[in-house]
Parts: sequence; structure tokens; C-alpha cells
Amino acid sequence: MKERHDIVVVGCGIAGLSAAVTAARHGADVALLERSPKEVRGGNSRYTEAYLRLENETKIAYDFVDKLTENPGGYIHPELLTSTIKPYDEWPPMLKAYSYTDPELIMTFADGVPDSIAWLKSFGIRFEPEATAFLTKSSPRMTPVGGGEILVETLAEAAEKEGITFYYNTTARSLKTNEKSEVNGLYAWSGLKGQMEFTSKAVILASGGFEGNSEMLTRYFGIEGYLMRTIALGGNYNKGEGIQMALDIGAAPAGQYGGAHAEPCDPRSTRAEPTILVFPYGIIVNQNGERFVDESWDVVDMIYDRLARTIWKQPKGICYCICDAKIEDVPNYKKSIRTEKPPIIAKSLDELADKLGIKQSTLKNTIQRYNEAIQPGEFKPLVLDGKHTEGIVPPKSNWARPIDKPDFIAYPMIGAVVFTFGGLKVTPRAEVLNRDGFVIPGLYAAGETVGLFYHFYPGATSVLRGCVFGRLAGDNATKKIQYSK
Repeated sequence: MKERHDIVVVGCGIAGLSAAVTAARHGADVALLERSPKEVRGGNSRYTEAYLRLENETKIAYDFVDKLTENPGGYIHPELLTSTIKPYDEWPPMLKAYSYTDPELIMTFADGVPDSIAWLKSFGIRFEPEATAFLTKSSPRMTPVGGGEILVETLAEAAEKEGITFYYNTTARSLKTNEKSEVNGLYAWSGLKGQMEFTSKAVILASGGFEGNSEMLTRYFGIEGYLMRTIALGGNYNKGEGIQMALDIGAAPAGQYGGAHAEPCDPRSTRAEPTILVFPYGIIVNQNGERFVDESWDVVDMIYDRLARTIWKQPKGICYCICDAKIEDVPNYKKSIRTEKPPIIAKSLDELADKLGIKQSTLKNTIQRYNEAIQPGEFKPLVLDGKHTEGIVPPKSNWARPIDKPDFIAYPMIGAVVFTFGGLKVTPRAEVLNRDGFVIPGLYAAGETVGLFYHFYPGATSVLRGCVFGRLAGDNATKKIQYSK
């Protein structure tokens, strides 16, 4: 089956919808391919609470740019680094293709946020300051009223009104190119129609990362890949084809392919994003009953992601947050627990060990050593109080109090993947670059398909990234089409 459109967009999340609607409003005939059925369209975007790193609707958070530039990549060669002070168009191709987050890309992102929020508001989407699950946090947040689902459904309805053709249950599998290496469409597979061929003047890849693909997770993360569950059901639709099909025609990779944004979650829960963020006020032990991480080296907003990624390396990829009855001293602590499942409760440490499947003597010894290492100091639950341990490894830097008052409670935690970091290198115009540092004509990317992050994810920036670069992709792809006419 053959189809012809001006632009084909792959993915129906915030990035793909922003691209599709923008292109259609510029007059392009747009097709939107979505792997999922219509009723659950949107991938990860549908399930996210859509936190936005904003001071208010017109201003990004004070640390927005600083956090994005904190980990731009590996150790870039000094000669290449000095070239980044030049205008982007004067950079050598080698630098443009380098697996490094370009300053130009970051500033394009930051500068595009206020206008993108105003654009979303034009559809009737409302925003408000949001009290997150973080009891302690580093920067302000806002959220759309209705979360990610309202973003997806509002933009999808706008896309339908613009005449965009949706192809549900349809997976893009490979790109088409002509003799000039220009992208002129793609091949797809539909559960209803079988093999499909799309001819177009541009393709926009916005199909997420590869968190739903165990083969790619194992390829890039190692043998622990099979332990990595998605944060929500929507992530299972993100299997990495958008990234792979571009790499197959020579696209430049970017972002940390062995890295991902993750959250500590209750594996028993059926909810999306059932986070357990009360861990700084207790201890964390693995299946062997041993502590393996400083539970409170910074505010929870800054450490929960890195904690989640350490859990994958533990036996069976699971651990337990253990607190005692003194957790009731922490104001609003239940706000930091998003699971609907109750804690595992025990009257004694021996009983708790039995319920967790941990050897009694090991758990008791771990807690005894921890309790004995706690130093005097005032417990201040909502600020970094410096109440710490000494003489044990790993230490605990803040909020260290004995685990000694029944009832004892525990929550199981796994590191659930929100999205993967590895993706495609793009220009500030959302054009995909090849490995030689030149634009691949007709190919654009946005959202999690773009490789942007290394080592650490600055929270509440992913939805914004999808909207900003989705709009850039839709705008620039349409300009390309108009120029070529």
C-alpha cells in the first residue's frame, strides 16, 4: 500500500503532535504515524504528569540553562571546544557531528520555552504551579492542568481539525532516500494494512527512545537490561526504530546511549509513575540486606534519578526503603509515596527480614552498624540538616536517625526507566546531521529521539524539549518544502 504526503511525522507524543500541528498550520499535508491504538495514543507523553521547569508561564527556572550545560558530554578535545565560541554556521563539520550537547542547541531550547508555553495556551491548555512529590527540591515546577494526557488529547484534536491524517497501529521501520541521499519517505508496517510505503518531502522522527526494547536496552546497558521496566505502559511503545532507522542511513549519534532517566518505583503498583521518594528519611538495602548508597547526599530532587540507576546493578535489580515509626515526624511524608500499595509492616526487624526475604542476621547487623554511626545533631526534615554518619561505607549525609522504633515499614523499589538518553544529533533547526557533520536533507527529529543528555537528567525539561523542538521541526520542514517548490 502506498501513501503520499508532504510531511510524515513518526510519533504521537508531545514532540510529534507539536511538529505535525505546526507543519499543518503552515499549509503542509501531514501524515502522523502512531504505533499504538488511538485510545492510548501519545506514548510516554500521555502518562506523564508533565512537570515543567518554570518559574512561571513566561520564565524558565533560574537553573534551567546551568543544569543543561552541567554535563554536555565526555572530554571534548580543546581545539574543538574553542570552536564552540564561533557562530554555529562556522563550526567545523567534525564538531557539529560530535557526541556533545552544543551550547547553541541549549540556548535554542531555553529561548524557545516561553513562546512554546504561549502556543500551548492558545489551544486552551492551562498551567499552574505544582506541588510535586518532592519534599525537598532544587527548582520550581509548573504543570498543565490535566497532565500529559491533556497535552496529547488537546493537540491531537487540533491536528484532526487541521486535516492531518492519522495512521494508528502503524510502525515506521526504515527510511527511503534518493540518489542524492535526501530522505523522501519511509516504509512502515500496519497491523491492519500490512506493509506500507510513504512518499514525502520530509520526515520528522518523534518516536521516543528505546526504553520499550529489551534488545536495545541490553545492547547499551549490558546484562541488566532485562531488569529495566518502563515507568508507564506508554513507554513500551518506544522501541527505538526512529533512532535506528536514522543511524542506518548514517545519522550522527548523540546523548549517552548507556544512560537513561529513571525513578525509584514500587514494582507492585499498576499506576503510572508509582514513585517512592521517602527514602532520604530511612535507609535503603538490597536483597542481601546491605546498604549500597548514601540515601541523602543532596535534596531528593537532585538524587532520585541517580539512585534509580544504581538499583539496576543490585542483586535481582531490587532494593527496599526501610523506615521506622519516626517517619511520622516528617511533615506530609505520604505526599512522597505515589504507590497505591501499602508498605510492608513488621513489629520487629526479624519479622521484617523474613517478609523481605533477607537473612535476619544480615539485616540486623546492617541496621546496628548504621545506628551506631549516627552523629549528634538536630533533625530538620525539610532542609539539608547535616545530621550524618561517620565510620561506615556508604555514609549517610543528612537526616540520619536510628532505625529502632516499631512499627518498621518497607517499600520495595526498582529503577523504572522514564526515557533513554541515546538518540540523534540535530542542529538548532531540528535537522538531523550525518556522521560527517552535514545535514541529512529532508530528515528532522524532536523529543526523546534526539540525544541531548549525558550522565544526568535535569528534571522537568523533557516535555518542554518535545514541544520546543517539535515546533522547530515542523516549522523548518515546511520551509524546506516551500523552498523546494
